[in-house]
Parts: sequence; C-alpha cells; structure tokens
Amino acid sequence: MKKKIVLLGAMQMHLPLIERAHERGIDVVTVDWTKENPGHSLASAAYFDSTTDAEAVERIVCREKADGVLTFNSDPAALTAAVVAERLNLPGSGSRAVEIMSEKDKFRQFLSDNGFNVTRFGSYSDFESLSRDLERYQLPVMIKPVDSSGSKGVVRVNSFDDLKTAFDVALKLSRGGRVIIEEFIEAAGPQLHGDGFVAEGELQFLSLGDHHFDSSINNLVPVSTTFPSVHTQSEIKAVEEEVRRFIRAVGFRQGGINVEARISARDGKPYLIETGARNGGNFTPIIIGKATGFDFIDAALDAALGLPFRPQNVKAPEPTAYLIMHSPKEGVLSDISLSPRLKSLLFDRFDYLKPGDEVKTFKGANMAIGVLLVSFPDVATMLEIADGMEREITITLK
Repeated sequence: MKKKIVLLGAMQMHLPLIERAHERGIDVVTVDWTKENPGHSLASAAYFDSTTDAEAVERIVCREKADGVLTFNSDPAALTAAVVAERLNLPGSGSRAVEIMSEKDKFRQFLSDNGFNVTRFGSYSDFESLSRDLERYQLPVMIKPVDSSGSKGVVRVNSFDDLKTAFDVALKLSRGGRVIIEEFIEAAGPQLHGDGFVAEGELQFLSLGDHHFDSSINNLVPVSTTFPSVHTQSEIKAVEEEVRRFIRAVGFRQGGINVEARISARDGKPYLIETGARNGGNFTPIIIGKATGFDFIDAALDAALGLPFRPQNVKAPEPTAYLIMHSPKEGVLSDISLSPRLKSLLFDRFDYLKPGDEVKTFKGANMAIGVLLVSFPDVATMLEIADGMEREITITLK
C-alpha cells in the first residue's frame, strides 16, 4: 500500500522533500496557513491550518490516514509534529525533548541542570521582574523571545538603558509571553552552525560550518553558512561531543537537528547556543548534502515512516555555502544582478521576491530576498565571496 505523510510547511524550503517523496512513491499532504506557498500545489491534499495547531494537525493526520507526520525546518512545527506523533502512536522525536529544544529558557535550564557550559541567564514575562535582577548580569547581554526563530527579536544590549526597548520588542514576538536574557559569549573564531541527524536516540551524523554576518546591518542574522569550518578539528570535535551528550541526556529519539555553537574566547570551551529539533533553514541540509553526500531528505522520510536508519557514505566537506540575498535598506525590488563569477558557481537558486515586491531591511531571516546555493573551487574563494557579497550581488531598489 502506498505510504502517506503529513508535512507541516509548504514553503520553498520544503520543495526538495516533497519532490523526493514523490520519487519514492510517497503521498504528501501539506499543512500551512499561507495558501500561496508553493508546496501546496505539489501535494496530494493541502490544508490551510496553522502548523502550531496540534488539534487541527491531529485531525488531518487521522482524516488522511497518514503513516507519519514531520516538518523539515520549523521550530514551532517540530513540537506539533512530536505531540501529534505521540498521540497517534506514530514514529516521532519525543515531545518532551522537542519542547526543551524549542524553547530557549527551557533549553538553557536543561543545559545548566545537566552540567553543560552556560553563561548566566534568566527568563521573564515582565520587565519589572527583570529590572529587579539586573545586578546578576554583566554587559553585554542577549535578549531573545524564548520561542522565536530566524533571529526575530534577538538583540545584543550593550547598555542597560537600552534594555527595556529590546525586552518589549522580544516580548511581542514571543508566543509564550517570555523573554530570555543571557550574558553574551565572545567567540573565538566564527560561530559554528550546521545540521545533524539522530536515529535510535544517537547522533548519527553532524556537519558544522561557519556563520557569516553583514555587519553593516547587524551581527545577529546570518547571511551565509560556509562549509567546511575554519575551526580546528579539535574544536569541532569538542562541539560534536557536547551535541552527542545533549541528545542522549534530553532523550531526542529521531530526526534532523540544527546546531549553533561557539568556542568561548574567555575559557576556550564549547557552548551550545541552540540545538533545534529540526533541520536548518536557508536550505542548510541541501548545502550539507552537496558538501558531504549525506542525504537528510531520505533520512527524514525514513524516520517519519518508521523505517530503520540507513548508514550513509559521507566525505569531508567540499567548499559549499548558502548566500542570502538581502538589502541594507527598504524599497521596492527593481533588479537582482549577480557577478559572472558567482553565476558560474551556482548550483541552485531560490528567489522569494520578484521585481515590484516590497523589500525590507534585513533584520530577520524572514526579510530575505532569496537564497543562492553555491559550490566553490577552494576555501579561499568561498570565504572571499561570503565576506564580500556586496561585490557579487547587486540589489537595485526603486
């Protein structure tokens, strides 16, 4: 009998998974309240419900008699998928683990309780409570909604005079009505970022690269991740061991994970910034697949259907990156021009906006103009382009 999955999300980043499912003869039902998202048109059935509405998703899974439910790159949807899978006795990641991995204050508390490296932090639902605790913290600090993604509402605060404004913005963006404050970790080298895969409660694969930021806009929303990382193998291994230990401790059973970590400039130790219960955005699993040969999509489909994990032959990462097309100012998109060199290195391209669409200043991942997936002849060329995107990509506004 033909297998069927319910996929939470129908954005462009879901298209490779939908297409691969069709190649394998798997029916895909999409759930995404944005009717215009392109995945809906490829699905055997489309539902325009919120991916965070567990009751609605449960009804859809039952109505469609689906064999599995999953997401691919959404923190809020990851918890929905885990909860529904548990309720219906379908293959899943474990709702308790996913909840901890999806809410920043619960994640930090779990790290602290289990002996991982953490800086001072606290969670608050009103500014008055935070103001009474200010003596606990040393500047600079990070302010974040506990449950946002794509760096939305994340602010580095260098003066307590700016704290309330940052707190109020973060609180408005928190579905749970909580904000986390944590002392900033000065990094030795770039922030590490990448995806891994877990099966049978064990980390089976992890590939880490380096985040790049456009400092002319802000240093908190990445514009690229490049593989391989410039960090030493011992530093990467130290982060990998922390991730492995975390997965075992939290009880995450299966699926893709997205990791952000820093090597502290103060003590040289690895600090987990995030370990999300889903694959990364900006086509990170596709980039890693191109770089290493690991197939996240087949692994995700197998896990959702309860099939055993199939070990894969992987290689050391070849120079590969995603580049986010973005703008430092607002306007109306007129044209996107790529340098001949960059055009020759592209292996895929995803445009989110078309000429005539409104462009916003790139202060969150949801303000991207599009994403370029690029292979490079060597690391030096990769780093030159990733750190000098303004020379390779011209965004014309009107």
